[in-house]
Amino acid sequence: MQVPKRHLPVVGLLGLMVIAAAGGTVYYYQFLTPHQSTHGPPSHRLIFMTALVEEEGGFKFYDIAYLNQTSLPAFNATAGPSFAGLKYQNYKPSSTDNRTINANVGDSITFYIEGLNATHTTPLFSTHHGFTIDIMPQPVTVTDGQLGGNIFFNSWYTVTFTVNAAGLYEYRCTVFCSNGHTQMYGNIIVT
Repeated sequence: MQVPKRHLPVVGLLGLMVIAAAGGTVYYYQFLTPHQSTHGPPSHRLIFMTALVEEEGGFKFYDIAYLNQTSLPAFNATAGPSFAGLKYQNYKPSSTDNRTINANVGDSITFYIEGLNATHTTPLFSTHHGFTIDIMPQPVTVTDGQLGGNIFFNSWYTVTFTVNAAGLYEYRCTVFCSNGHTQMYGNIIVT
């Protein structure tokens, strides 16, 4: 009668080494490939702001933030935007002029602008302001609202656009509204 050969320890040891090598490869691979996280920033980032337009003093930002969702807040031309229940991160511009915005290529930016008729002694030349963004040669894509819009006193205006190229964009009032008209401009720096 033949006695079976005992290869079990060698075969078992080789089997464990193969399993360990495969497991180590999977463990290493997970560090080479990034995982998608549902807790990270959304791929479509919005920047919103509430800006007051005054014929004496120009554009001024009062609320600026990165919106942590892809849908815009509710908007009404009389009451303005509703930020109730929104999740956002505070945004601090790199400039202290209170009218320069920093953005990245591909960012969507939403302006919420209220036209105010400031109390002053200077006679008004118009009943509204205009708003546009000088975009040449840098392209933007308007996704909501309209560029070249009018902002009547005591009402709100909104426009959402995506910046598609790096550069310096200037936004400005297009209506000669008062002696303070020359102060109604600002910049968007896109990197």
